[in-house]
Amino acid sequence: MRYFGSIAFNGTSFVGWQNQPNGVSVQATLEKAIATITQKKVNITGCGRTDAGVHASCFYFHFDAELNYELGHFVFKMNALLPDSIYIEELIPVGHEAHARFDAHHRTYRYYISGIKNPFKIDQVFWFRQFKQLDIEILTEAAKILANGEDFYAFSKTNTDVKNYRCNIYGLSWCQLFENTLVMEISANRFLRGMVRLMVGACLNAGLGKTSLEEIHSAIHHQKRLEKAWSVPAHGLYLTDVRYPFLNESSVEKAYFFEPFGPFSQ
Repeated sequence: MRYFGSIAFNGTSFVGWQNQPNGVSVQATLEKAIATITQKKVNITGCGRTDAGVHASCFYFHFDAELNYELGHFVFKMNALLPDSIYIEELIPVGHEAHARFDAHHRTYRYYISGIKNPFKIDQVFWFRQFKQLDIEILTEAAKILANGEDFYAFSKTNTDVKNYRCNIYGLSWCQLFENTLVMEISANRFLRGMVRLMVGACLNAGLGKTSLEEIHSAIHHQKRLEKAWSVPAHGLYLTDVRYPFLNESSVEKAYFFEPFGPFSQ
C-alpha cells in the first residue's frame, strides 16, 4: 500500500531533505522512525529537495508499506519518535502510482525578512540590516519582471542536473506584513535548485539600487546571470503549499499556523 505523509519541519538542524553522508537529513529521520515502528526498512520519496536550513510548513512524502496500525495511531507513534523539529500531521492512502514529487503541480514558497533583530526567531527569519533603505516600489517592479519569465537559467545554481530551466510562475509578490516585516511569496509548477533565494537576492539588490531593473530583465529574458547575484540565507525560506490533482485540500491555511508570523504573532 502506498501512503502520502503530510509534515512540517524546522530545517535548522538538518542538512536538507535528502539523505547525505555529511549529516542528518529530514528524509533519514523519517525513514528511521517508520522502520522502528514497522521493523522493516523503508525508502521514502519527498515532494522536493529543500536545502540545509530551509523550513517547510507543508511538505509531502510517499512510501510503500503494509501498516498493521490504525493510521491515526501510526501518526501518534511517529510523532513520539520524531524530534521536536519534525511534525507529521497525517498519512493518506493513495493509489500505487501516486508520486509525491512528480505529481505535484503547484508549489508555493515564502521568504521572510525582518528589519528587527529578534533573538527568538534568529533561525526562522532573515534579519536584514539594510531593511530601512529598501525601496518597496522597486521590489514590486522587480517581482513583476521575474513573474513574466519563462527560462530561469540565470536564477539557478550552476552545478545542477536539470534538462531545462523552464518554470511556469503562477504568482510572485512582495507583501509588507508589519512595519518591519516583508515576505516574498512565489508559486510555480516547479523550482530550480537555489532559484527562490537568488530571486529574493535580486529583488533586494534592486531595492537597494545595487542592481537595475534592466539587469534583471536581461537576466530573465536573455539568460544572462547577474553580476551581483546574491543567494540570500536559507533560514528565511519556507515551503508553504504543495498541491496534487488527487488531494483536494489546499494546505495554505494549515501551513500558515506553523510559520513565524502565524496566528499568534499579532
